[in-house]
Amino acid sequence: MIHELRIYRFHAGQKKVFLKEFKKAKSFMKKYGVTFVAAWENPEREDEFIWLRSFANAKARDKAIEAYYGSPEWAKIVDILRPTIRRREVRLMNALPYSTIK
Repeated sequence: MIHELRIYRFHAGQKKVFLKEFKKAKSFMKKYGVTFVAAWENPEREDEFIWLRSFANAKARDKAIEAYYGSPEWAKIVDILRPTIRRREVRLMNALPYSTIK
């Protein structure tokens, strides 16, 4: 299992717009092989959103990302969603044997 940690920081006043569109984006993730795990807000940073998604393996991740970002659903929201983000960090993670999340 591969987990992908994603941390976004928004342009001023854009978090509400992002969250509305992200809810739409989340609704079709599973259809294309993206497993939504969880999402958080940072109580110390109003402009930050953190979320976690997972994939069975690297090949499944590549296939899912291509399908998801190539989907008609994504095409409808990408030009609204992406401009809200001023900074994006993405980290791929593999669980250690003693992790409660595999």
